[in-house]
Amino acid sequence: MPRAEITIRVATPDDLDTLGRLIAASYAGLDDGSYEPERIAAAMPAMSKANPVLLASGTYFVAEVDGEAAGCGGWTREKPGNGEIVDGVAHIRHFATHPAHLRKGVAQALLQHCLREAASAGIKTMKSQSTLPAEPFYAAAGFRRIGPIEVEMGTGVMLPAVEMERALP
Repeated sequence: MPRAEITIRVATPDDLDTLGRLIAASYAGLDDGSYEPERIAAAMPAMSKANPVLLASGTYFVAEVDGEAAGCGGWTREKPGNGEIVDGVAHIRHFATHPAHLRKGVAQALLQHCLREAASAGIKTMKSQSTLPAEPFYAAAGFRRIGPIEVEMGTGVMLPAVEMERALP
């Protein structure tokens, strides 16, 4: 099967509804046994929405296949959760691939785009707060596991995740 033609563009606030549906569809797949069903159900309302701040950041992207939004993701200098900025460090943010476009290279194209953009902006280390099912994806892209973390997904809702990082050229 030929590889899909993937186009990547900067997301805008106009993408809010489209990416909200894409993220909700993507994150529904987190119910793969990696998490307790009650915990993922409690986290889903907060984590399955597009973030308007990210969409306006200029470093959040939409991957399209045949003009259709197939994935999204980006990076920021601000650490998710607390907004901390450390010189030379950036963070992968809110990656998602629509289930209809899995295994077509969408997430890989988005990640490589983000890594190139961040390196061009002077970033030396990229970090990720990976969901448990996404850890192999980031590991295959050169990220190393730092260790387990808990990420707050709404008031009092904590979700196990994995902190990862990789050096940029």
